[in-house]
Amino acid sequence: MIKNLLCAVFALTLLSGCATPSNKLSIEPVMSVPAADPTMRPISLNISSQDKRASKNLAEINRNGKLEVLVPTRDIAFLMQEVLQKQMVARGFMIGSPASADVIIVINKLNADVGEGSVRHNISAKADISVIVTLPNGSSNTKTFRTSYNVQGPFGATNEKIAAAINNVLSELVGDMAKDASVSQFIKSNAR
Repeated sequence: MIKNLLCAVFALTLLSGCATPSNKLSIEPVMSVPAADPTMRPISLNISSQDKRASKNLAEINRNGKLEVLVPTRDIAFLMQEVLQKQMVARGFMIGSPASADVIIVINKLNADVGEGSVRHNISAKADISVIVTLPNGSSNTKTFRTSYNVQGPFGATNEKIAAAINNVLSELVGDMAKDASVSQFIKSNAR
């Protein structure tokens, strides 16, 4: 009886070692929100998102002679739309219809280039995101945010390390968006 139980536990342990790791990366950037603008009058915005990346993959890595494609656990465009909505609400805007301005957040680039050697790895993450504001009178404004992050470490690049690099670059970009008031100033000055 005990021998059978030990054999079963041993077999399960061996099989769990053969399980392939997930190809999903948990993307959760640190949220930064700006201070409220006390001079803000009620302006309603319509916020949407577009993902214009050529590939929706976050990274590709060669592991054991196989090309492994890493994808996010959730839709990046929708994640960044949520971030922008929270930042605009924190500034004092309202989200809804009818809108005084249409705001689109466009994901131009978000990926990590992963290089592995025999004793170390290099992860280079890049993000390029544009915020486009269009008013009913046809005037528009585009603000592009770009940032990159590079990290090196010993041995192989795990999914957790790759996700941490992408989260770092996105957190920095979200912080830059929170600090930049040019988009909200354009809306505030021109929306009716």
